[in-house]
Amino acid sequence: MHKVKNLTLKLKLTEQGSIYSGLVAAILVVLVFALLGAFRSISGHASGYSLDNIRSGISDNCLDDYHSKTQLGAIVDAYGCNGTSAQDWSVNTVSIEHQGLCLSVVNNGNTSGSIVDLETCSSQPGQVWLSDHGGLYNPNSRLCLSAPGNQAGVQLNMASCNPTAQTGQVWTSPLLNLNCTNMATEGAKVACYAEKEWETWQSGQISHQSLLTSYTDGAPYEQWCADFVSYIYKEAGYPFSNGETNGWDENNANNIVNQGFSVNYPGSYVPQLGDIGFFDYNGGHVEIVVSGGMQPTFIYGDSATIDPTTGNGQMEANTITSDGNLGSITYYMSPT
Repeated sequence: MHKVKNLTLKLKLTEQGSIYSGLVAAILVVLVFALLGAFRSISGHASGYSLDNIRSGISDNCLDDYHSKTQLGAIVDAYGCNGTSAQDWSVNTVSIEHQGLCLSVVNNGNTSGSIVDLETCSSQPGQVWLSDHGGLYNPNSRLCLSAPGNQAGVQLNMASCNPTAQTGQVWTSPLLNLNCTNMATEGAKVACYAEKEWETWQSGQISHQSLLTSYTDGAPYEQWCADFVSYIYKEAGYPFSNGETNGWDENNANNIVNQGFSVNYPGSYVPQLGDIGFFDYNGGHVEIVVSGGMQPTFIYGDSATIDPTTGNGQMEANTITSDGNLGSITYYMSPT
């Protein structure tokens, strides 16, 4: 939902005077903004949240719809912040939107140099953005939104992530301002909390050891994919009632399905926000869907990649549904 500009309520003064007129005006203002808030909630935006601009690490520049085209294929660049509608952006779960179109990696490109423009919002992997070390990360390409050569006025593309050294990869993150409690659906709320934990893990604001202690309910080293799912559902307000630890914490991926989920099989089912994907990797594995559709994006605890600060696994985000000899997704679990 974009910010409403120059909203003016014109009331014809009645013979009862300006006091009565002012009262009517005040009531109408309240009604208008209540309706706007309701629409934001229905459309999946965090209630009351509208982003004016996304600032670039290039001094005094903002994410910009080049020449205010607002059309399919419109060039997106970094341009001097000017307060115009060309620099108005909003967030709907993991997508970054501009006047009904989405910031997109063209054709879901996954190579360095893939260009970025505006496309119809469709939950494609190229339209998923996560905050990462001060940049905007696309899990499908494993690359970051970048201004080539750290220059303003040129079409943005994707490049290897290094926002600490590249000013053209630094963007104020709209995802940090999401209000998960007011998301439109329960699944969107679950996905939102997973996104926030991703950002916290990547930013280093809290030590990885402290985060792992929270996810695993104080347990020592363990494969924590199921713990992470349990923790996110608890944070979203839907704690498991028969987990292995303290009721809510289920640390066995194979048992997640017993926590109140229905089973849906790939091919005939379109994954939804907040679903859990079960993979038949050795010992079982679970991931949270943060962008639905036939090509979903997941966030999960990955014990296969060692985090040097803890000796345990990393947090991961990607679009992988089959991983060679390791296995592939077996089914999706949807809350009932």
